[in-house]
Amino acid sequence: MGYSSGAKITANIVEDIAVGLIASAGGYWTNADATWTTADKTQNNSKRALKYLNGAEEIYLALEVINQTSGALFCTSHYGKGIIVTFSATWDSINHIYPVSNQQTFMPFEAHTASISADLATLLVTYYLWIDASGFVITGKPEPSASTSQQSFLIVVERNTNKEYTDGYSNFYALVVGNLWSAYYHNSYTKYRNRCILRPFSYTYPPDGAAFTTYIPNGNGISYITTSAYYAFKSSGNGKVYYVKPIVNNLPSTLSPIFQAELWFPWSETVGLIDGDVIAIEGQTTKYLCKALDSPDSATRLTYGIKYVA
Repeated sequence: MGYSSGAKITANIVEDIAVGLIASAGGYWTNADATWTTADKTQNNSKRALKYLNGAEEIYLALEVINQTSGALFCTSHYGKGIIVTFSATWDSINHIYPVSNQQTFMPFEAHTASISADLATLLVTYYLWIDASGFVITGKPEPSASTSQQSFLIVVERNTNKEYTDGYSNFYALVVGNLWSAYYHNSYTKYRNRCILRPFSYTYPPDGAAFTTYIPNGNGISYITTSAYYAFKSSGNGKVYYVKPIVNNLPSTLSPIFQAELWFPWSETVGLIDGDVIAIEGQTTKYLCKALDSPDSATRLTYGIKYVA
């Protein structure tokens, strides 16, 4: 629990997330299915299922490592290996699976136009991770492999009770972003859709039926408000950092704010901040770590601040 970093294989990172959530304050997170473990790191067998129960609020979170031979086809031209995040309202304890009705996204940080030779059971991912009772945020970069479309990634699963109004939906959302694309899938690839935003159980973005394209999270259900040049920046006048907490909406627009993110925010390079900077929030003990990650196949950098100190 709290902050950690290092280089591990994907299954071990998923295991750390599961163990950290279960150990977090409040005892809200529990193991949802004893058959879901990360002991077998071959194929798609490394996985964890978690249950969140807080009063009447109940939701299930599944994390799966996709490591099948050649990778999973997630669009007409790319095979991928990576992590699937799934939200569901119930769990099938007989068949040991989430129901057909769910919200799901696939982060293929290993991708190739043909079969993928990289094995996630051995491929190391350098990662920066925060875990607490509200969820987790991780940004990571895979070591170089023969895949032609390797990307770094940000995955956020966050619960926030500071709702602006009663909406009838859960307190959770998920954000998945890569430095090559933010979402890239087609409706026909049912399980392997690389969605950018999940808002259980209001909407997903991009929606079903979307074509192959890249989606930017700002404005599509999550709003950063300021322009990309000034998402968060260090003032040349007083040396302070100014930033905006991302606004999570209940619709794929900027017209239905429900709460603001607490685990992460975007920041900007070339305006005073650099990779590795730690931002302390005035009047609080909370701090954020700025990370800027390119990937083996793209010089584009993910620039996000993640929680570093509570």
